[in-house]
Amino acid sequence: MEDNQVIYDILTQRLELMRQLDKEGDSAHRQHVAHETQDLHAPLAHRLGLYQIKTELEDLALKFLDYDGYKHIAHELNAKKAERDAYIQKFIEPLKKKLEDEGFVFTIKGRPKSIHSIYHKMQVQHCDVDRIYDLFAIRIILDSPLEREKADCWQVYSIITDIFQPNPKRLRDWLTAPKENGYESLHTTVLGPEDKWVEVQIRTRRMDEVAEQGVAAHWAYKGIHNANIVSQNASVFVFTPTGDLKKLPAGASVLDFAFSIHSEVGCHCVGGRINGHNVSIRQRLANGDRVEILTSPNQKPTASWLNDVVSPRAKNKIRQSLKETEYKNAAEGREILERKFKNWKLDLNEAELSQLALKLGYKAVTELYQAIALDKVDLLHLRNLFEQPAQPAPSVQPASSAPSAQSYPPTTEGMSIVVDINVKQVDYRLASCCQPKPGDPIFGFISVTKGIRIHHLNCPNAAYMRDKFPYRLIPARWKEK
Repeated sequence: MEDNQVIYDILTQRLELMRQLDKEGDSAHRQHVAHETQDLHAPLAHRLGLYQIKTELEDLALKFLDYDGYKHIAHELNAKKAERDAYIQKFIEPLKKKLEDEGFVFTIKGRPKSIHSIYHKMQVQHCDVDRIYDLFAIRIILDSPLEREKADCWQVYSIITDIFQPNPKRLRDWLTAPKENGYESLHTTVLGPEDKWVEVQIRTRRMDEVAEQGVAAHWAYKGIHNANIVSQNASVFVFTPTGDLKKLPAGASVLDFAFSIHSEVGCHCVGGRINGHNVSIRQRLANGDRVEILTSPNQKPTASWLNDVVSPRAKNKIRQSLKETEYKNAAEGREILERKFKNWKLDLNEAELSQLALKLGYKAVTELYQAIALDKVDLLHLRNLFEQPAQPAPSVQPASSAPSAQSYPPTTEGMSIVVDINVKQVDYRLASCCQPKPGDPIFGFISVTKGIRIHHLNCPNAAYMRDKFPYRLIPARWKEK
């Protein structure tokens, strides 16, 4: 229960602050604290089942966010307190008698709705206080044994609806399916005297203690020890070094916390300190942890970070940063290649480079540019590949079915190939793109890494080679042995 005690301490501290807030700081500061209380602390108290704290926090927040509205409702409630008390007594009398006749041991409490609840209903229903649908609330608390709790509650419900007309649309059954925080109760709204709607809550003493004390009472009744808020609410509550409370999804890491502060903090996060101890970005957070983020300007998100976070915000920011890095690297890689091609006096043909990128296993030319920027590509090798003639289209000779280039065996045909005597010792092979046969008109092409390739004079690539690399063409012919 230590983790949960931290949360209770925060809520009670916040409640005390709100009670004294009219003495704290200026109006802007008070409004900031009130907004924070309304948006974070009151919902947290509600989630934990601490309804008394939740109600008071909401009322006090409203006091500083809409003082006129708060005072108007409070004045109306005070002005009609005697009238309201008399009405509640009038409503209770026949009900009390009937329950006693049935042998129930019980307590009945009558109270008006909270100021915040009335304010909210006024906004929704667009009416004043005296026109609110169900301004009154009655709570019936039964002293029932555990095995008879649900049966007794439903029996009391039957008695109430025999006396007063119910509104079936306002029935709330948290007996069959309790709330996540353990709250159990049966709520109904009935038409009381003078045609006024009254909400009636029916629960047992045990259920009431759970409702008043929240999850702590629920766990005590269930015999669960060392339970934590993550399992109950799929959330984890931690603190910044200055004591601000942060709510994150269960399983959140230091990296999630960093991105919850700011995307720049997350992108440059290199680790953190939890309760004064250094931890990695992958460290999972526990309720009550006080977390400090460590950053470095040289740190950048990597794809593996996506496995280290659970919050949608962190995942989106990491993906966005990775995309920005990819665009930046692609632009840098293209700039590097353009400079190299200019030095080599080569034209950077985007279409040809895209085909080459696919052959090298990249999905797009932008991936090739990124690899260049990251120094993962041998640019001289890339140049050699780029200068080699293109392979024929699949309709001419599919690469997958074309036989490998090989030395032509001269013995069976009684012929050999003669090329320029200056390159006689250089290895030569028949080109796989056109597969010239003995007697065909041929020419040689000097490749950068594969010696001389012998092509048919009408090779599909001949025109390209003559246009781009005329200085690498050499005469060649067949000769009988």
